[in-house]
Amino acid sequence: MTLPQAGPFHFVVLIPHRDSAQALEPYSRRLFTAGFAGAYSFPNVAPLALVSRACSRGELKALALSQRNLSASGRDGKLWALSPQTMACPSPALTLFGPLLDTPVPTPETFPAGAALYCFPRLLLCAALLGPDDEALTRQAALPEMAVPPFRAAMLANMSLSPLDSGVPTYSFAWEIGEPVWLPAYKAS
Repeated sequence: MTLPQAGPFHFVVLIPHRDSAQALEPYSRRLFTAGFAGAYSFPNVAPLALVSRACSRGELKALALSQRNLSASGRDGKLWALSPQTMACPSPALTLFGPLLDTPVPTPETFPAGAALYCFPRLLLCAALLGPDDEALTRQAALPEMAVPPFRAAMLANMSLSPLDSGVPTYSFAWEIGEPVWLPAYKAS
């Protein structure tokens, strides 16, 4: 399948509950202060897949149920934020930086037929976009500490990302997040 080369780009993203998301906002601010110019260039969400089109509400509900089932298996329904990592997105050419979420990822078959152009190999809660010179910053000993508590409450939503005509191309994007769908409540077996 050919990946799009020009925006807008469409993603399905996982959005943590606002209590957990609020813990990531100060982290992004500290990253910006530490020299990460792309700390505000991407929302604090975890992309699941680059998709060919926005998913319908019913499709998002099915994906949310699937993601809840993945997070329930041996994890008590919680999503744990681990140490920050980098992850590349092939199109648009982005490098995401943020805490890895300890949960399995959905497979292309989980998405509506033909919708998933690229499924991310792991879930990473984006705190910043990295430019070509930012990779060295991620190895600094003085990297800000991150404290995102484990969470069960999360949503899935469509997100469109459009490159801006002005600014630094690596960091200059506008995004819009569609109406979210909550992951079903966790029920212990």
